[in-house]
Amino acid sequence: MYHKICYNICTMNYSVCILAAGKGSRTQLDFNKVFFKFSDGTSVLDRSVNLFNEDPDCKEIILVVAKHEQEYVEKLYQDLDKVKITIGGKTRQESVSHGLRLVCNEHVFIHDGARPYLNMEEVNKLKQTLSDYDACLLMVPSVDTVKIVENGFVKESLDRSLLYNAQTPQCFKTSLLKECHQKALEDQREATDDAQLVEWYSNTLIKVVTGNASNIKITNPGDLPK
Repeated sequence: MYHKICYNICTMNYSVCILAAGKGSRTQLDFNKVFFKFSDGTSVLDRSVNLFNEDPDCKEIILVVAKHEQEYVEKLYQDLDKVKITIGGKTRQESVSHGLRLVCNEHVFIHDGARPYLNMEEVNKLKQTLSDYDACLLMVPSVDTVKIVENGFVKESLDRSLLYNAQTPQCFKTSLLKECHQKALEDQREATDDAQLVEWYSNTLIKVVTGNASNIKITNPGDLPK
């Protein structure tokens, strides 16, 4: 449940699933990139965990991790009552499904553990949007010209004014996202993100919340904190 309060901030109980079962191979690290540390000693994953832990509306933080890293992560966050841990799957979609099994709140945020630059202003905008819509996500306008290529040749250029890049968190009514994941499992379809599952399996409007270009997903060596 939620209610509006002053400063146009919406409060609601929600869960967050943070995906942290990657390998970091493209970053050329020999360990999971979410454990890479900033100069202040906090890790990439710490930044997201700490942000949601400090939000009183976030009632549970579900960390989806690799099996061989489960014990390590449990020790890292053993003092945080909100944290629950589950094992990831073979794909991102399967990992989200595993996390959803533990969700106990009406709304859920799905967030990449490799995005350490999310801020509370963006979280509050997402919560506010969820008061009116059952699905929303952070997006930023595309700054590049995007072309469709077939067999190594340009087929056409897309209208850049209509193109946005998806980020996380992506936020949903929990029952909606669970239903879409179940339908995708039955059809054996793999989406590139959770919003795409909602596009495929419901008529729900997915509201765009303008994000910040700084909310990058650490992917390549140049993305690593200095």
